[in-house]
Amino acid sequence: MLKKRILGVIALVLVAAFVAACGGNGGGTGGGGGGFEDSEIVVVMPAAEHGWIAAVIFFAEQRGQELLAEGLGGFRLLTSANIAEQAAQLDELISQNVDVIVLFPHSDELDFAAQRVVDAEIPLFVFNRNVNVDFNSRLLGSNLMIGGESGRVIGEQLGGEGIVAAISVPAVGSTNYERHNSFQDAIAEFPGIEVINITTTAISIEEALTVTTDLLTAHPQIDAIFTIDDSLSLGALQAVREAGRTDVRVINGSGGSQVYFQQIAEEQDIYLFTATFSPTMIMDTMNLAVEYLNGRTEFPEITIIPPSIVTRDNVQDFFAPGSPW
Repeated sequence: MLKKRILGVIALVLVAAFVAACGGNGGGTGGGGGGFEDSEIVVVMPAAEHGWIAAVIFFAEQRGQELLAEGLGGFRLLTSANIAEQAAQLDELISQNVDVIVLFPHSDELDFAAQRVVDAEIPLFVFNRNVNVDFNSRLLGSNLMIGGESGRVIGEQLGGEGIVAAISVPAVGSTNYERHNSFQDAIAEFPGIEVINITTTAISIEEALTVTTDLLTAHPQIDAIFTIDDSLSLGALQAVREAGRTDVRVINGSGGSQVYFQQIAEEQDIYLFTATFSPTMIMDTMNLAVEYLNGRTEFPEITIIPPSIVTRDNVQDFFAPGSPW
C-alpha cells in the first residue's frame, strides 16, 4: 500500500506543477477556509454495498483519524443507502455551513444536490464517480489504463503467442466496457495471440467459477485468462485448480483486493497479477481537501491515479492489515 500511496503523491505533484504553470479550476470560495485546526472535513459516500466500497470507508476512517491526530479540527464520515438519502445529507451539511466536503456520489443523479453545495460556496472535492458541477477537484483511477496495462503484461508473459480467454460482464456498464475494450486494443499488439471472449452476468467468484469451468471443458488449451475484477480472477483460479489444468500460465486481476494479493503471494505455478483501482485513493482525495484548508487555491479539475501492477515480486508492499477487501 505504501508504494500505491507514493504513486498517488507523485501523480498529484506532477499535476499540481502543470496547473501552476497553466492555471486550474479554482472552484469554491478560495483557499484556506477557517484553517486546518479550526475546520472539519466531512466525507459523504455510499454505504458498503460491496467489498470495494467497504474498503473505501475503511481507508477514509483511517485517514480521518490520522488527520485528527495531526490537529484537524473535526472529521465525520456519512454513508447512505441511496441517492435520496445522500442528497438529504448534503442539504443538512449545507445548513450546518461545514468547512469542506469530500463526496463519493452514488451517481450523477446527485447533480442537483451537489450544485446546492457549490451554490452555498462550500468547497467540494469529488472521488471516483462524477457529478456535473463546478467542484474544486475530482480524483479517480483509470479503467482504460487497467485494461491496457493488463493486456500488455499478458502478451509479454506469453511471449506474444497463445490463447487468452477474456471474461467480461456487460451488466456493469462502463467499467466493463473500458477495461475490456482497452485490453482488446492492447492484446491486438500481439498478433500471435488468439482471444476467446466469454461473458458472465455478474462480478462474483461463483459466476467466474461457473463460466471458467465451462470454458475449460470446451477448450483443451487456454494459456491465459483476462478478467475485469479480482473476484472474477479468484473464481477463474479456483476453476483452473479444480480442473487440474496446467496449461493456464497467466491470470490477471483488476482492482487490488487483499484476498487476491494473498493468492498472488502464494501461487507458484501460475503467474498471477493485478492492476490496482485502489480504495486508498479516497485518502488522496481527502489530502486535496487538507491542502485547501492549508491555503491552496488552485486545483486540477481531474487527477488520474494510474494503476500499479502487483506481482509476486512486489505484493508485500500492498498488504493492508484490517482492510475488508
